[in-house]
Amino acid sequence: MTAPQPTAAELIAIAVRARLMRRLAWLAVCTGDDDAAAEALWQATQAAGEEAEALALLAGDAGAAWARLVTRFALAPAEQALLQLAVAIAVEPALGPLVAAAQGSTRALPGEALVKRLHGLPPRPIWRPTGALAMWALVRAGREAPGAALEYEADPRIVDWLFGAVSLDQALVLGVEPLAAGDVPGDWPVTATAARLARAVGGGAARLVVEARSGAGRRQFAAAVARALGRDALAVDPVVLAGSDWAENFMRLQRFALFADVALVWRAGAPDWPGKIPLAPLQCVCVDDGGAPPARDGVTDIVVRLPEPGIAAKAALWRRLAPQLADADAAIASIPGLAFGDLAHAARALPENIGEATAHLRALARSRMQGIGRVVDPAYDWDDLVLDESVVAQLRRLAFEARTRAKLLADPDSARQFAGAAALTALFAGPPGVGKSMAAQVVARDLGVNLLVVDLAATTSKYIGETAKNLSLAFARARAAGAALIFEEADALFARRTDVKDSTDRHANADTGHLLQLMEAHDGIVILSTNRRANLDPAFTRRIRHHVEFPRPRAAERARVWELAIAALGLDRPEPAAIAMLAERHDLSPAQIKSAVLSAAYAALAEGRTPGFADFDQGAGAELVKEGRSPAPPAVTPIRRTRSALRG
Repeated sequence: MTAPQPTAAELIAIAVRARLMRRLAWLAVCTGDDDAAAEALWQATQAAGEEAEALALLAGDAGAAWARLVTRFALAPAEQALLQLAVAIAVEPALGPLVAAAQGSTRALPGEALVKRLHGLPPRPIWRPTGALAMWALVRAGREAPGAALEYEADPRIVDWLFGAVSLDQALVLGVEPLAAGDVPGDWPVTATAARLARAVGGGAARLVVEARSGAGRRQFAAAVARALGRDALAVDPVVLAGSDWAENFMRLQRFALFADVALVWRAGAPDWPGKIPLAPLQCVCVDDGGAPPARDGVTDIVVRLPEPGIAAKAALWRRLAPQLADADAAIASIPGLAFGDLAHAARALPENIGEATAHLRALARSRMQGIGRVVDPAYDWDDLVLDESVVAQLRRLAFEARTRAKLLADPDSARQFAGAAALTALFAGPPGVGKSMAAQVVARDLGVNLLVVDLAATTSKYIGETAKNLSLAFARARAAGAALIFEEADALFARRTDVKDSTDRHANADTGHLLQLMEAHDGIVILSTNRRANLDPAFTRRIRHHVEFPRPRAAERARVWELAIAALGLDRPEPAAIAMLAERHDLSPAQIKSAVLSAAYAALAEGRTPGFADFDQGAGAELVKEGRSPAPPAVTPIRRTRSALRG
């Protein structure tokens, strides 16, 4: 069996041992001890052949790790000699006594004087704070006692590398992970970006800045560029690495990337990069829309705005990632605001049907919208709406436009011609409780997206600039998550204004204009909801594409709501005549009817019986009293008390 080839670390230890033996032989000769000198000379002669062989191997393939270390960190000959001596002690601790003897002391770690004597170096300092050994922490300097000469110890990770174990420092493990290869759309500029980056790196420090919304596939694109340049990629989470040890962690990460020749792909949110630490050649930074990379002087940024892939590209990717649901490719790909990376995330969950897939996508999107508004996972569908058919038809047209908008405006010329005019905006107007919020949920569920609910009255701030900041954040979060966006209490910002009387009016008008600009630039659906349509400024409402009026329900619609609400609580449906009488007697909104049904159920249960017509009638009267109206006089149903029972 062929003996395994020695590693660079072992070869260095052999060569250093031979040099130490020669040093000890010379010391023995100087002391005049003939017997000791003879023994030392004999041992030095024996080691000489091993040293020559070790150095020859170190200059070949076996020493590739050492050659890489010398080249990548630009080590001067004197620095190489010091590092080799420190590495040899770490590889073979038995050399410690030889080092101590060669130094004429009890110190087992080498000092500069020994290095210079072993290699015949001039008296100039070797280890300097600005030198490669110190800057990259290849060796650590310390003193045995105050006033003693510095002695040096090799960094354990460097020793591992010379043994062939190329691994991360322990402090980096939790913040760094390999970035696996994956599919990317064919129209992404991978090849062109790689060529551009290669030219920039050749002229000095450069980094790739990939700008897109969260989940759009920024890291996948960066990894594809790295592979095009012949490198593997590591994903870096700066939040984990930042803190009091940020500069140290940053240096060790750059050190590893430089030695291992890998690309570093930074997630968004990195603090500023330390200016004194050199950079590995290939750095990729992911930033959010409109974001900026961490500051670093002297670095050329190559910014790539990652285009959103089209429906066809998303569908093709879904078929590859989730072949078990390949027939759902068109439905999945047409979900508005779906990011490229979301498809891979959903496919890894191995959904068994389209419902599971869309639910997973909505859950993923909700995690991106924390901190602004109220995130709603839509629970209602078209069957839950009790509205006039004309209103339902308007809502269906709104949902259809949201699904097909990307395809219709896919052509750049079409998008340019209709910029601003094609914004998907809608105004839901009507009295409280008539179903505006429910309708928004129905549309969002039909599209397979979440609903981000923002109260404009609560968002508006008296402080200059705060309202605009809050609005911008809401749109950014909605876009990042592909969510439908609804602003409630729209009249808080779009109220009629006659003239500008003071600075408050001027700033309010500026906030209104800012919201309109955000709406026109947004590529998702935006709904404004108001209970007071008459208070809105016509100049603003004319810029809204869809106007949907929600009237108070008529008697037939109220009867249907009564039936659905009672059935939803698991109660037996009352006779049609009783339902019709409740609907005729009480002019309530759907929300008030649901509240009345709950009140009736609780009142009956408190008395240990099942609710009947009188309970529902009293609950409805209580709802009228809440809004200051007089309830209808008590009625006696013309039919017998209906039987109702809680199921289960």
